[in-house]
Amino acid sequence: MADLLLYLIVLGLAMAPISEARGAILFGIAAGLSPWIVLPLSLAGNILAIPIVFWVLRQAHFRNIILSIFGQSAASHIEKNKGHLELYRELALFIISAVPLPLFGAYTAILISEVLGWNWKKSALAIASGTLLSGLIVFLGAEGVIKLFGS
Repeated sequence: MADLLLYLIVLGLAMAPISEARGAILFGIAAGLSPWIVLPLSLAGNILAIPIVFWVLRQAHFRNIILSIFGQSAASHIEKNKGHLELYRELALFIISAVPLPLFGAYTAILISEVLGWNWKKSALAIASGTLLSGLIVFLGAEGVIKLFGS
């Protein structure tokens, strides 16, 4: 029963904005849970959150709120540079979500995609791919540290 609660915490951490899959993987491994359950559970939780966050931001009219806060100059700057940004947008979202560092990840990539008004389905696919890579990097790093120190 205690393990089930810990697995639910892993899932919750994976869906949370700050920890995402990377924090959930580290928590699950540190809690002594099976790494082979923690990895897919964390990745699934983080990837499941992507369309939900896109939907919430669309319902809240997030882009309009941001553009109204930063004024017309931000909107005109985005429109002026739209052609340059569109060429590599999926690659940029993939990289942002794949870097296993704080302030990078799926939520940051979602916010960028939403503010710039990019296609959410293509963006979600790129972000999910980056999330998978980031989770694997953290998982392999954590497992390597455990093997190195013989824990």
